[in-house]
Amino acid sequence: MTLLLAAVATHGLRTVLITLVPAHRLPALLRRGLPHLAPAALAGLVATALVTTSAPSGPAVPGITYAALAVAALVAWRSRHPALPVLAAVAVTVVAEVLS
Repeated sequence: MTLLLAAVATHGLRTVLITLVPAHRLPALLRRGLPHLAPAALAGLVATALVTTSAPSGPAVPGITYAALAVAALVAWRSRHPALPVLAAVAVTVVAEVLS
């Protein structure tokens, strides 16, 4: 029931904000940031999941999570492409797992 109420509230807020404040009426500074909103939200979710997890199924090499995040951040900064940082982090993790 709680999830249903949260979904309805979220959907309502989105609908109201999109209807009352369309993107073309936003200030230029906010419009420039809109394309970066989804990758930033995804990065926040992934970073939180990686840092706060205590599952034993994590990487075998200590610190590899942080190395993968650092490589992903560097790739994101240089490429400005949303998929490449994820691929880079996966590649670092796979290489570390194979070499360990």
